[in-house]
Amino acid sequence: MAERHNTPIQLVQGVLTLSAPLWPTIESFVLNGQPTLSQLQQWLAAATPTVAYLTGASASGKTHLAQAFLAQQSQQGLSCVYVSAKETLALSPERIQGLEQLALVCIDDADLLLKQDNWLAALQALAKRMRDTGSCLLLVQRATQQATQLEGAAFSLAAIEDDTMKRALLVARAQLRDVVLPPSVINWLMKNFADDLGQLMHVLEYLIHGALTLKHPITLPFAKKILLQG
Repeated sequence: MAERHNTPIQLVQGVLTLSAPLWPTIESFVLNGQPTLSQLQQWLAAATPTVAYLTGASASGKTHLAQAFLAQQSQQGLSCVYVSAKETLALSPERIQGLEQLALVCIDDADLLLKQDNWLAALQALAKRMRDTGSCLLLVQRATQQATQLEGAAFSLAAIEDDTMKRALLVARAQLRDVVLPPSVINWLMKNFADDLGQLMHVLEYLIHGALTLKHPITLPFAKKILLQG
């Protein structure tokens, strides 16, 4: 999909950039993520322990919440970086040198890196440097088991499997932006994107962004045009 807000710094193919995609917003979690969000905010304010884990199943929206959390903190003036382990795994661990100077580093699919000896050593070293600078390292992954070499706080999100709850999330998020979602659009979004809550909410955010930018009501033809254009 197309561009997101240029709020948090993002690591794209090993290069730090301000051209981040359209980041999710905290308001997306009005029904299922507020307790965990509060815990994350308390952890960052205390800056201890240095490392924290955000875990959950693939449909729990953990990546969505992590990105929304980063966007919120960046908008409040903190220097943040989002690292996708899937895009970073083949790169040299030296790429994360210097990240301890940022207030918050988030690594998505972190378990992919923790399984690699060279990356594990690099992350151990980074965590130690971040402890000295008072920064925080957030590791997002599916598994609840923590690497003993990187002990830290643990937060989790439960997957939302109920379609009624997902529909309620769509409606609530749209209402926060004063946008009307017709039943036909909700049904189409559910049919095509409901398997992954994070993707569903990101798709909705993108659709709302397009509607507000183009000053166009959200109709089914408009939704298909915006979301299937490429």
